[in-house]
Amino acid sequence: MQWNQIKTLFILCFIVLNIYLFVQFLEKQDRTSYETYDSTETTIEDQLEQENIKISADLDVLQKDSIINVAPKEFTEKEAEQIEGLKNQDAQIIDNNLIVSHFEEPVPIPENASEGSIAQQVKSYTAFTDEFTYWGWDQQSNILIFFQTKNDRPIYYNRFGSLLVYLNEDNEMVYYTQATLGKDEELGGAKNLSKPISAISTLFRDNQIVQGDEVTFIENGYYTRIESDTGTQVFAPNYRITVNDEKNFFVNAMELFVSTDSDTKFISETISKNLSLYKRMNDDVEWKDAFVKYVDNLVVEESIKTKRSEGE
Repeated sequence: MQWNQIKTLFILCFIVLNIYLFVQFLEKQDRTSYETYDSTETTIEDQLEQENIKISADLDVLQKDSIINVAPKEFTEKEAEQIEGLKNQDAQIIDNNLIVSHFEEPVPIPENASEGSIAQQVKSYTAFTDEFTYWGWDQQSNILIFFQTKNDRPIYYNRFGSLLVYLNEDNEMVYYTQATLGKDEELGGAKNLSKPISAISTLFRDNQIVQGDEVTFIENGYYTRIESDTGTQVFAPNYRITVNDEKNFFVNAMELFVSTDSDTKFISETISKNLSLYKRMNDDVEWKDAFVKYVDNLVVEESIKTKRSEGE
C-alpha cells in the first residue's frame, strides 16, 4: 500500500516536471527567436544567391507588432448625415455599416491616370478618406479597390474594410460600395516579428520563389486571422512580399504561413457575401434593381471563368 502511494507521488512529480520544462522551452524559444534567425540568415542568403534570386526590396520594416481585434463600424447620426450629403450621388446605408452609392453623373477616370490621381479622384467623393489606401485597378471586373488601414498599415482583402468603385465601359465611376471597420484593440501586446529574410525563405522553401526571381517589394500590413460573417475580425501582422513586381504573397509575420489572394476573387467573394444586403435597399431606390443585376452578373462571369480555368 505504501509503495503504491510512493509510486503515485513519483508519477505526479514527473508530470509536474514535464509541464515545467515545456513552459521553459516555450519561453526560451520566444526569447531566442531572433538569435535563431541570425544564425540561419547567412545560409538562407547563400541559398538564394545560388538560385540567382535577388532581393531589391527594402527590408527595413517593423520588428514588433500586435494581433488586433476589430469590429465593423456603426455610423453615428452625424456620420450618416455626412454620407447622405456626399456630392453627386445617392448614398444608401444598409445595417448602419455598409454604404452603397450611385453617382448621379458618372465620374470619369482620366486616361493613363496615375495611382495618386485615381486615389484623389475617388476620395473626393467618399467618406473616411484618410482611412483608406488605393490598392489597384482590377481590369477583369473593371473595379477600383481600396483597402482600409490600421496603424498606417493596410488590411489586405477583408470585405469589412474595403471600398470598391465600379466603372462602366468608358471608365467612369457609376457605383461604389464601402464597408468600414471601427476602433482596433491589441490582443496580447506587441510581439517580436520574424525577420523579412525568414518570410522570404518560407516562400523559397514552398517553391513560391524560384530560380531567377526577384523580391521587389515588402511592407508591413494585416491579414485576416479569424473572420466572422457579422462580428469581430482578428488580424495578424503580415508581410506583403511582391515578386517580380507582379505577384503578391502574404506571409504571417509571427507564424510564417503563407496566404495568397487575387483581386478578382476578392471582388467576387465580397459581392456574393453582400448580395443579400444589397437587395435589402428600399424598393423606392430607383437604381436598386439595376445595381443588383450589375453586381450579380460580375459574380456569375467570375464563376464561369473560374470553372473554365479549372477545366483547362
